[in-house]
Amino acid sequence: MFGNLKALPKPMGTYVVGLTEMSFTDDTRVGLFEFTTEEPRHIPVMIFYPADHHYGKHQSPYTSKEEAEHFSKSSRGLISSKVQHLKTHSYRDIPLSAECESYPVIFFNHGYSSQMSQNTVLCSDLASSGYIVVSIGHPYEASILKYPDGHIVKSHTSLINEFKQTMSPEIQKKFKDMKKKEYTDEEILPPVADFFEYFKSTKVWSHVHIWADDNRFIADKLEQLNDGILPSPFQGKLNFQAGIGVTGHSYGGCTASQVCLDDTRFSCGINIDAPTYGEFWNKDLRKPFMVIGSKTVEYLARTTFLLNSEDSYLITIDQTEHMDFTDYIYYARQFKYLRLLGKQKMDLLRDVLSHYHISFFDQYLRDDRSADLLQFRWDGVHTRSRIT
Repeated sequence: MFGNLKALPKPMGTYVVGLTEMSFTDDTRVGLFEFTTEEPRHIPVMIFYPADHHYGKHQSPYTSKEEAEHFSKSSRGLISSKVQHLKTHSYRDIPLSAECESYPVIFFNHGYSSQMSQNTVLCSDLASSGYIVVSIGHPYEASILKYPDGHIVKSHTSLINEFKQTMSPEIQKKFKDMKKKEYTDEEILPPVADFFEYFKSTKVWSHVHIWADDNRFIADKLEQLNDGILPSPFQGKLNFQAGIGVTGHSYGGCTASQVCLDDTRFSCGINIDAPTYGEFWNKDLRKPFMVIGSKTVEYLARTTFLLNSEDSYLITIDQTEHMDFTDYIYYARQFKYLRLLGKQKMDLLRDVLSHYHISFFDQYLRDDRSADLLQFRWDGVHTRSRIT
């Protein structure tokens, strides 16, 4: 009825996509929340990677049964629990491709109250193009996380409620009023500064640092995996020569921006349809960076594009809403009626998001100067660039 798919589209690249799960405990960060006073930060990851064959294994399901049932319950049935049967094109725990000595690394960060698998298509497109993609789970602010040992951590009601309350009718009206005017580049900074002033005393603003620290900790662990300090199939296979790329949707896009500001190991990044919650909002990231999304980013993320002193890109897509930049376009088409999905075609959305990601990271992680980010032309897609 809604045009939902039974299988995700096949990956764009030439590699088969492998998938494995890990988790790591950060004993230096204990009691981050009022309800976890003695609990260290325990972070799960899904790692998508290039492989040569699927070795007769079955395709990995999109989610576990527990996750699918939680999605259905939390969405009041709008998302079917049958999403657990949605076919992906990834295969669990198969050997890493032997074609290259090592592969560049990209981190992906999910949105607030979302999950690690929310952009499986994008992560698979990148992995099939020769990247190792680490999707990071952010405990208690993800919708639900299932760890490799089977235990479950769901979003904490107090945090989710506070996040929702922060997005009050008053602040939503303020943004609607902003959108009634077209701001030039010279005019945009004052209204954005006024808008974000409201958020600076909230957890929406401060918790970006928690998520950024999750990325930095996982970077530490990957270095240990690569060096063989921690045993894994990835020993010597992670190419950090050009740094780590980072991307994320919504709050994950804020995280990608913040970690680029905070940590020199992260050499380039992409914000997918996120406002600029966090102290980076009016800072020069000094890294190649892209902002891609709906018309919202023209207002609430243009400062990142304008203030960045390295190569900078701003891509907007007509007729899109916030969740158009996730896998919802494949299995939750009914969200169009809630205006969480727009009218844009799903094939175009996938093409734009994945092609820009692949070309961006090819250029800045692989130093592939043939990866022309300005070559793409789609109706309804608007591109701005500032190349240094």
